[in-house]
Amino acid sequence: MTITLKQAEAFHWIARLGSLVDAAGRLNLAQSTISKRIQELEAILGKPLFDRSSRAVRLTRTGEALVPLAADLLQSAARFRGAAAGPMAFSGPFRFGVTELIAVTWLPKLIVAMKAAYPQVIPEPEVDSSVPLFERLAERRIDMVIGLDPPANPEFKAVPLDSVNLQWMCAPGVGPAEEVVPLSRMADYPILTQSSGSGLQRLVLDWLAANGLTVDRIVRCNSLHVLAELAAAGLGIAFLSEVYSRPEVARGRLRVVRTEPAIPPIQYFAVHRTGDLDALGALTAQIAKSCCDFSGRQLR
Repeated sequence: MTITLKQAEAFHWIARLGSLVDAAGRLNLAQSTISKRIQELEAILGKPLFDRSSRAVRLTRTGEALVPLAADLLQSAARFRGAAAGPMAFSGPFRFGVTELIAVTWLPKLIVAMKAAYPQVIPEPEVDSSVPLFERLAERRIDMVIGLDPPANPEFKAVPLDSVNLQWMCAPGVGPAEEVVPLSRMADYPILTQSSGSGLQRLVLDWLAANGLTVDRIVRCNSLHVLAELAAAGLGIAFLSEVYSRPEVARGRLRVVRTEPAIPPIQYFAVHRTGDLDALGALTAQIAKSCCDFSGRQLR
């Protein structure tokens, strides 16, 4: 009997995810189908691949030896299909995460470009803060993240995108009267920030701490739009994207307070896993690089 790619695929994902249930979900198959493919594979090999003496998924020595070979086999099959079918080789859902600023600026441009490059792919974006998105990437619940401050992970490849300039902003009549003030003055005012899962707020707060500044954070919210509205209402000072907030500044709802030193530019990245069986994550990261444009703004 011949080993099939479907059998190797079932083995690979159970070994990789550590769960028959998760492998079935990943492949969009019934658990009984996955289990049957493993039984068929073990019958062909004449050896068990998993130790069934415990409830946890544990590989036998034979199973451990075959894990890299199964990955190589499936990667070769993906390259073979890609060479033959071109863009049509990729199909089905592509799950990826973006932060709010991307969602309200260039996410539509990215999805249009993805569909043009790979018509059979179904983009499934999730909007959240960077920290939980990177956790889901590590757990293989999504396939790519466009966000800030990617964690050090040998399985992650981070493609640099554009950076964003942030400025302190508040309502007219709130905050220091001068247009440029020493950074230390910001400790005198209530500060509005994002929640702890935000890579942006973590980068800025770490930078403030490195400059010896502890701020009084009176509101934490996971929405930049809401923070801008709270700042415009006079509740405190927020650090916001200078380009994105330009209309509110022009309308007189917000004013910019520049500090010395200024908040350094915040770098965004498109991050994918290096060990995926196909190259769609890496290819989409390059599409993101070409689409990245924080100067746009989607109408509400």
